[in-house]
Amino acid sequence: MTIVTPITTADLQRLDALAAERGIALAADAPMAPLTTLRVGGAADRLAEVHSRDELLAALALGRDAQVPWFVLGNGSDVVTADAGMRGLVIRNRARSVSVDGQQLHADAGTPMALLVRRCSAEGLAGLEFGTSIPGTLGGAAWANAGAHGREMRDVVVAVEAWDPVDGTIRGLDAAACRFDYRESRFKQSGEVVVTATLALHRGKPEAIANLVAEHQAQRVATQPLADQNAGSVFRNPPGDHAGRLIDAAGLKGLRIGSASVSTLHANFIVTDRGGRAADVRALGDRVRAEVSERFGVDLTYEIEFVGDWS
Repeated sequence: MTIVTPITTADLQRLDALAAERGIALAADAPMAPLTTLRVGGAADRLAEVHSRDELLAALALGRDAQVPWFVLGNGSDVVTADAGMRGLVIRNRARSVSVDGQQLHADAGTPMALLVRRCSAEGLAGLEFGTSIPGTLGGAAWANAGAHGREMRDVVVAVEAWDPVDGTIRGLDAAACRFDYRESRFKQSGEVVVTATLALHRGKPEAIANLVAEHQAQRVATQPLADQNAGSVFRNPPGDHAGRLIDAAGLKGLRIGSASVSTLHANFIVTDRGGRAADVRALGDRVRAEVSERFGVDLTYEIEFVGDWS
């Protein structure tokens, strides 16, 4: 969960003035719920939408120089935004430049994984088919070392360009420097922002690639509540087991707190009603954790991130 940094009217005025000076458009009191797949949460004090690498770096520099809290948002999956909203500056990364050099693919962090999978299929590049089941962007997937179908981002990422909030520098990192682990990377600890990433793939037949993508997608549709508002898998899988199995075995499918309920299709998903509350999602997640711990002695770890003002 993010730590809320106090922010004043003077802080926001300083941010607005600096943004105007630099020609960066900001939206005030921007609703966050429509920008997330769970569709819950309050408004961001300020929102900047960027569409290129340069615009992303300019927005990051703005937040740093204005000395206000900032948060980078991609497709809005895997996050639960607090009902009280987001303090400071939210940067919605829509930078989606993609290039192919031989068997390597280089893309902006704001590129949706689904778009990259389609590009790979068209180019006859195999190895990223699993990405069709990752609903976020390349940056978020690298940040979390996201995975599906027995594969993870560390299997394909060979280089990352990252922005350091400490001094505003940009550095290139190889895969080893990213310190990937199960749903982990250096970026979760360092606060560095993934700007671009390079993936190493291999040649394949476009038809075979498309068939595997379709197979993965069919499995996802059959086993996940895609028609409902959800943020993806709620908990990480504990060693040697699956969170969904434990939650199901505890008899918690369909359990509801307010506007949030445990999916009856896949127990490791929480779905929300229209106009739902983030507080209900958190309360339900905590209830599930407590029940599984009491029944099986397993402490589930959240995979989703609670962001914003939870104070």
